[in-house]
Amino acid sequence: MTATSALTRKDERYKEMFSVEKEVADFGYALVDDIYAPIAALRSKSPVFVGSLARELTGKAEHSMLDRPRYATLTFETCNKVLGDNITYSSSYYREQDFIREGLGHTILGMIGKEHARYRSSIQPMMTREQAMGWWREKWIEPFVSILIDDFQNDGQADLSQQLCARLPMHTVTAAYGLGSEEALAFRESLMASMVPTLAPQPRAEARAKVREILIGAITESRRNPRDDLISRLIGAPFKDAQGNHSQLSDEDILSFSRLLLLAGGGTTYRQMGITLFALLSNRDQMEDLRADRELMRPAIQESLRWNCTDPVFHRISTKPSVLGGVEVPEGALVDIYLAAGNRDPERWDNPDVYDLHRPEKRHIGFASGAHTCLGRFVAEAEMTAAINALLDRFPKLRLDSSGEPPKIIGGLVARGVNHLRVRFD
Repeated sequence: MTATSALTRKDERYKEMFSVEKEVADFGYALVDDIYAPIAALRSKSPVFVGSLARELTGKAEHSMLDRPRYATLTFETCNKVLGDNITYSSSYYREQDFIREGLGHTILGMIGKEHARYRSSIQPMMTREQAMGWWREKWIEPFVSILIDDFQNDGQADLSQQLCARLPMHTVTAAYGLGSEEALAFRESLMASMVPTLAPQPRAEARAKVREILIGAITESRRNPRDDLISRLIGAPFKDAQGNHSQLSDEDILSFSRLLLLAGGGTTYRQMGITLFALLSNRDQMEDLRADRELMRPAIQESLRWNCTDPVFHRISTKPSVLGGVEVPEGALVDIYLAAGNRDPERWDNPDVYDLHRPEKRHIGFASGAHTCLGRFVAEAEMTAAINALLDRFPKLRLDSSGEPPKIIGGLVARGVNHLRVRFD
């Protein structure tokens, strides 16, 4: 099977695997139509909510450490403070969640301090803006965008969520790891299954074993025959051990990096790309401004991350007593950082519920901030930039399809995205 046919072939698994509604259900969470109005009401009372905000809004418990006292940050200031202090507010939460630890291994997601800095520095050079707009864009992103849009260009209509957003990030990150496009979908199916806490232990373990088998095979082959891909670059990456000696990443280190980047790279970007396109298509005047002036591309993408970030919440564990927004937080508490709340803080942004790509630029936390700022953010931006540019270049009549169910942003407090993105361009 050629790369072209693998990228564009019709397969029902795309609908299964790239469904926000199913993703929320698989992880045991509840759907919430509007998270912003109730969060705004709570924020008006206090910058920090005491208790489980998810339980408050949905009435449903989460797969989480519910026996700990819980606090939720609701303002930009309190969110930013927690994100900026990974010692007081530790990301070790992600090591203590069984399904995350078993599915991903020991990754930078759950590391803190010097250990996090050592491991992150080994892969950071491959994920810079320059690499994203050069190596990533030229080698995979732009060729894949062309193949995907060529497939529906003459149809007069498309569901961009399924035919573009779902496919581009997954095939890009899979190809970057040296895995063929023909195996990308099956690999992601196993990767997702290895992480689903509601799945029975046996099939979850089988999925983990499959992921491990494929990646260890790729690592072994790359050690024998280095190629221009991420695994080969990780093998040769400069790295220092805990004693400061020059070393190399082990197979287990590379395996953990790979699982994390393949999971996030093929998942969160597809949802944020759909949100960005939905925002532009719902604000045609702004889309036409962007069509006329591509210098507005970065503001358009950054505003979508502020307005509706696809991952609304991250978690930390307090390592000592502290004070957040005037609220005392004890040692050992679970602190839920609501990026979605911080990004719509009216103390920082005027009319925060409105998407406006002309908004004066201010730093947001849609990609988090601090030591754990999203590692793949520049690659995600490069993918969204290439896709949106190509759509604007090829389809002067691009518009939402007014027939049938209208598109909307759906999801829970953990993952959000569009239900579909059916468009016409005839």
